[in-house]
Amino acid sequence: MLKNNSIACICLSVLLIGFVACQPKTQFELKHAAFDKSEIAESLQIELKHWQANDSSNCIDSIYWFYEQKAFEPIWFTAMQNPKFRSTVLAAFDSAVYEGLSKSHYPLDSFNKYQNLIHDTLYNLNYQIWAKADLYTSKVLYMLWHDKVLGHTNPYKVLGQKYTLPYPNHPWYRAFAVLDPSNGISQLQAYHPSDSDYYKLKAMLRKAYQSTQGSETMIDTTGINKIKLGDSSIIMPLVARRLVELGYAPNDFIEFFAQTLQYKRQLYHCVKAFQKEANLSDDGVIGSSTLKQLNLSSNDKIETIKANLERIRWQGQMPQKPYVKVNIPEFMLYLYSPDTTWQMRVCVGKGKEKYYDAKLKQYLVSKQYLEKPMNHETPQVYSLARYVVLNPTWTVPSSIVGRELFNLILKDPNYLNKNHFQVLKNGVMIDPNSINWRKYRADNIPFTIRQAAGEDNSLGVIKIDFLNPFDVYMHDTPLKDKFKLNNRAVSHGCVRLEFPLILTDFLLSTNLKNNHDDLRIMMGQMPKDTAKARLWMNDTGRLNKVVKTTKYIKVEQAIPIFFDYKTIVFDSLQRPRFLYDVYDKNKLISDQLK
Repeated sequence: MLKNNSIACICLSVLLIGFVACQPKTQFELKHAAFDKSEIAESLQIELKHWQANDSSNCIDSIYWFYEQKAFEPIWFTAMQNPKFRSTVLAAFDSAVYEGLSKSHYPLDSFNKYQNLIHDTLYNLNYQIWAKADLYTSKVLYMLWHDKVLGHTNPYKVLGQKYTLPYPNHPWYRAFAVLDPSNGISQLQAYHPSDSDYYKLKAMLRKAYQSTQGSETMIDTTGINKIKLGDSSIIMPLVARRLVELGYAPNDFIEFFAQTLQYKRQLYHCVKAFQKEANLSDDGVIGSSTLKQLNLSSNDKIETIKANLERIRWQGQMPQKPYVKVNIPEFMLYLYSPDTTWQMRVCVGKGKEKYYDAKLKQYLVSKQYLEKPMNHETPQVYSLARYVVLNPTWTVPSSIVGRELFNLILKDPNYLNKNHFQVLKNGVMIDPNSINWRKYRADNIPFTIRQAAGEDNSLGVIKIDFLNPFDVYMHDTPLKDKFKLNNRAVSHGCVRLEFPLILTDFLLSTNLKNNHDDLRIMMGQMPKDTAKARLWMNDTGRLNKVVKTTKYIKVEQAIPIFFDYKTIVFDSLQRPRFLYDVYDKNKLISDQLK
């Protein structure tokens, strides 16, 4: 009987052992009491040196330094023993997809591999495995933290010298904050740039990824020239279909225009509405820019959303109010005060001339001055307003003298006098009619040409000066008709202001000396302050206070000015508008993000 009981006990024990072994593990367990995380340090140091020698990632030296400060002790030893740790890390990468970042940018395969191995009883006493698991955890988190805060790409490499916004020197960015096992991952998941458009773009991207798109009409533009009202073209049925798909034309246009190749007035109004929404010239003419915008597919729009998310990451946090922002593709200026937001239309630079890259290659070979292609893109700059200049003069840049003024002078020797230009040599004024202009070449004119102050001056009567490496500024203009255009990329790179006094009121409102009302009085304009306006109206000598010479008024408050470049903006109802990418910047960013 005892023997039978013993056998039964043995069988029961075997069954229990088998049952326990088949149960899912609910808690990580090290199988050797002597295993100590301090023993991992040597393996960590060896592995990091191997990484330094063989891994070209930009972050390796930084990670090595961080571990070195901690005497190469593992960071995640305790955290990795929690079976939920890996899913917490991976969740951060899943959510980053909806911020336009790709999981393929990060070594998640290696992270997963070593997370599996430390939970495998055959390997989890191996110090080298623990070291690699720790390092890959740090690496993927460090890389994602960098990309969420500063952007995956470097704007200086993507956009070149015409980008000077403050990247990557964010004073608040702590590179190793994410490597804190107590709250690093929660900081990573919670972080967002302060620009409210970031949340809207994330929601758009999520919706775009989750929606199923049907077939989209793409228009073959090969050999197509401008199509004007009344013209006939083989692409008209496709244009009509595409405008229906995008919501700019009624459904019955598909059938109606399938029967005709003529560009009819019904479709003309739809084209104009589409052009206006995209900030194209809303003239109804179907040219290359309109066709390019019509051909933006759903995938193209996803890439555009990603590019705009990356732009916001480059900027990081928005400046403290008050500040001035120009959005270049929107041709709009915004004034942000603590209480209100104002906006006005602006004109910006024309951008690169057609076939710029091919012409530049030709110029680099020929070195012929007149073959150098022009690029008048308004740069992305960040600065502080320094001066409001009343009645500015305009010193004409040498490129404009050689490429534009010189031919006008040759055609009409009196052109300079008629347009109030002065000619200086070594700072001394010379009579332009005393110069034999034909003895000079366009690329070698030894004079400074300056336009005198006055209402006919190309800068108008107001100029806003701020430090930047491109010598661009904001200014008034006598060419007011340009503000009626939808596409206002018309300048040589500076920003023209529709209502310059609105901006000067904003910049000088807190001045103790020469504030915005003082400027108005100098211009012969009524002050905004009611009491000052009453005194001004009763002042019989007010005309004597009008300033006709150039006067610099210092902006006493440090007000940031920055020129932004967003191709998606939101209207008052928070509906997105996809703007025409006037300088073709989106593709540059998208290519680098891939």
